[in-house]
Amino acid sequence: MSETAKPAATWGGGGKAIFRTKAVCPNPTLTKVSVRNFEVLIDEPPSNGGNDEGAQPLEYLLASLAGCTNVIINKIAAENKISLLDMEVDVVGVCDTRGIFGQEAVAVPFPEVRLTIRGTTRNLESEIDLLREQLAWRCPVKVIIKQSGSTIKETWDITYI
Repeated sequence: MSETAKPAATWGGGGKAIFRTKAVCPNPTLTKVSVRNFEVLIDEPPSNGGNDEGAQPLEYLLASLAGCTNVIINKIAAENKISLLDMEVDVVGVCDTRGIFGQEAVAVPFPEVRLTIRGTTRNLESEIDLLREQLAWRCPVKVIIKQSGSTIKETWDITYI
């Protein structure tokens, strides 16, 4: 397959999938990213010289963790017949901004990431433990953040009915 071909990511084989983005940068803070058939706008708030046309890059990083957490938890749940009646995912990142502002090199820009998962289930706590255990290694975004040196403080607030 040529590098110019744009296949959709292939799932289910346990091999490698290729993801692509392409960005146009019309000004110093606005980035228009093409992803498959979508356009993602990345911008800074006015306090950082932007026009607030989209979330900041670091906010998208945290949003990616929330989205990946949702997808992977639901994938594991489906594989194991675990029923999630509802779910919310909150992510908070504590950012060391010294590197951004040129004060010094920072090896771990997010020393702490707080991941909170709330939901309701009819399953047993031991079955939800399986979700927790497998999420740790099956969510690629979580693995990347953890391997960067960030501490992920994970809280599961599950209602059992």
